[in-house]
Amino acid sequence: MLRPVRPPGSDPRETPTLPSVTSVSARERRDRFRLVVLREDTFEAHTLPDKGAVSIGRIPENTVCIDNPGVSRRHAVLQVGNPLTIEDLGSQNGTLLRGVRIEPKRPVEIAPGDVLEMGPVTVVLQGVSRVSRPRKLWSHSYFEGRLEEECTRAERRAPHFAMVRLHIDGPAVEAVEATLAQLLRADDLIARYGPGEFEVMLQSAAPAEAEALTAEMRMRLTERGVRAQTGLACYPRDGRSPEALVARACAAVRGTADPAPGGGPIVVEDPAMQRLYALLAKVAVSTIPVLLFGETGVGKEILAERLHRLSPRADKPFLGLNCGALTESLLESELFGHERGAFTGAVKSKPGLLETAQGGTVFLDEVGEMPPSAQVKLLRVLEEKSVLRVGGIKPTPIDVRFVAATNRDLEAATASGEFRQDLYFRLCGVSLVVPPLRDRPSEIEALARHFLSQAAQTLGRHPVPALSDDALSLLRGYAWPGNIRELRNVIERAVLLCTEGTIQAEHLPVGKMSATIAAGWIQGDSAPRPPRPSVRAETEDLERQRIVGALQESGGNQRRAAELLHMPRRTFVRRLEEYGLPRPRKGEPGHEDEVD
Repeated sequence: MLRPVRPPGSDPRETPTLPSVTSVSARERRDRFRLVVLREDTFEAHTLPDKGAVSIGRIPENTVCIDNPGVSRRHAVLQVGNPLTIEDLGSQNGTLLRGVRIEPKRPVEIAPGDVLEMGPVTVVLQGVSRVSRPRKLWSHSYFEGRLEEECTRAERRAPHFAMVRLHIDGPAVEAVEATLAQLLRADDLIARYGPGEFEVMLQSAAPAEAEALTAEMRMRLTERGVRAQTGLACYPRDGRSPEALVARACAAVRGTADPAPGGGPIVVEDPAMQRLYALLAKVAVSTIPVLLFGETGVGKEILAERLHRLSPRADKPFLGLNCGALTESLLESELFGHERGAFTGAVKSKPGLLETAQGGTVFLDEVGEMPPSAQVKLLRVLEEKSVLRVGGIKPTPIDVRFVAATNRDLEAATASGEFRQDLYFRLCGVSLVVPPLRDRPSEIEALARHFLSQAAQTLGRHPVPALSDDALSLLRGYAWPGNIRELRNVIERAVLLCTEGTIQAEHLPVGKMSATIAAGWIQGDSAPRPPRPSVRAETEDLERQRIVGALQESGGNQRRAAELLHMPRRTFVRRLEEYGLPRPRKGEPGHEDEVD
């Protein structure tokens, strides 16, 4: 809830109930702040004073001038102090904080990372550290483990976070580290992806804040004479799994669209997949809705595109929409379109995807994540074959074929009330199950060589590196929880690391892959498969070893050990408790570092 700031003596019963905000920590209060104004193609960063009032509006007399007709002459005032507050000055188009319109003339508390909408303009409040601190450059394996952990945590708590891939032309490691140390917070993570390649995890960063940070990252590096390409992936907007996020960020660095798993020539060598594609060809000639089931990254979008190409609608549009990556209001607007004035920012009418796909195929990925209100509208579309735009009064007839996909058990979701049963039956005219990659091992080598050729072409590597027997053995023996998308990511990074003509086992993530083989998951092994080792467990073991090493290096001094790991002291003490590591008792060295 937004937290209104009440003047002394005011009646708390008169204060409206609004979304609360996390209090600004003592560390953040010691830091400086800036406002980042996001425009369509550019952004502006305005460093704020240590304290005092900052006026925001269209006319030049304001502290922060935003030259946009949707912003009032004197739109709002930001009070820098303890606490930080924003007050709308009675602007014509209003001010939204985290999607909620704030009441004019009444200050509300804000925190770094908060997103403000002033008419059509987005403004992000950022904290800027005064001191450039040295940062730990982690390995890709550690980063990958943390990324998986963050996806698991975010799935439970549904916050935002983001990751950035950074490609540097030339040897400029020191410039990159210095730039990132100035921009990032202490809990953000920096790792090396490969030669001249870095990856950054932005904790709790909403898409607008992450985009502003990424843009400033490029600008700062350019000022240092470093040419950089960046790729941003935001959870859950761009994906909900580590493999999906890495693939999106890598595609953005290459300047291409997010590749579908297995993009390009289709590899169909497994007998189960051959039967699936034969059935797909029979279904394609009809207009019956198709529902694809399968784990994340198995290639459901490839099957949907194949179905479209084999159908009589092949010369019409094929449009895909990730239902799990959009907010409820945005999902409705994208699907059904909207009329002018239907909501804040709707300055003109816009047809939805269903209208623009007239005569073609609409692919609804992660349909199980669709919010209830959108489910009701989609059901009406399927029944009436027409759409009603948001804010509209007259339906528009449409002719589209629906193909949906999910990695969820929709029957269980309908039983629990999370998904409408009538919509499930409408979408499930024909259901097809895509087997995971671990159940079609005969395709692993062919897919790996295909991705190898793609990556080499993208990176300008000639000739294409070969696969050594040891590397191929690792690829065949691994369980591939991220399926084809994970295989593509692994091969692309191996090409980056390989400086000779052959990809060796050392160019692959040997730690987690060899653990699978050691457990008996080797191709052709008929023994029962034990539970797969947890990446999180491996990551925790690595972190525990680093903590023990830091304590030894610091002679048991907790404060110094936390500094060596670039870890906040509270987090360090909490990790000691979680891992069962002994803490110095009163009077022993290191005890003075306990957190108050």
